[in-house]
Amino acid sequence: MKRSVRYLAVLAIAALALTGVSLAQQFSYRVVANIPHDFYVGGQLMSAGNYIFAVNYGDRAVTITNQANGHRSVVLANPIEFASPGYDNRNADPVVELSSVAGKYVLTDLETRTNGVAFSQSHAARNMAKNEGTVTIVASLR
Repeated sequence: MKRSVRYLAVLAIAALALTGVSLAQQFSYRVVANIPHDFYVGGQLMSAGNYIFAVNYGDRAVTITNQANGHRSVVLANPIEFASPGYDNRNADPVVELSSVAGKYVLTDLETRTNGVAFSQSHAARNMAKNEGTVTIVASLR
């Protein structure tokens, strides 16, 4: 009897672990935006165009897909911590932010009403170049 209960417990734990793994692979949200400039993200140059940004629930990996040619890149991002669940961003549209650094555009943030991610810039780029401004692009959720 003890052996049967032990096997049942192991099976239940395995089922819970597999459920967690499958949920971690799901996208929490997708943002669609028309980016008017070529831009850098994660050391890669992306051409201007329509993009889908799919943020992964578990690890905050962002899959960036160019809708014109189907090119995909996966970039790690850091979650943006909003002040509280009652954060006063509820009526704002999703946005994609690009910073102009040394005459080039760099993807910096992706924000929705309740979630967001920030993309890190290289240490050298932050120290050597002056941020010349920010371009905010209104996007939509999918």
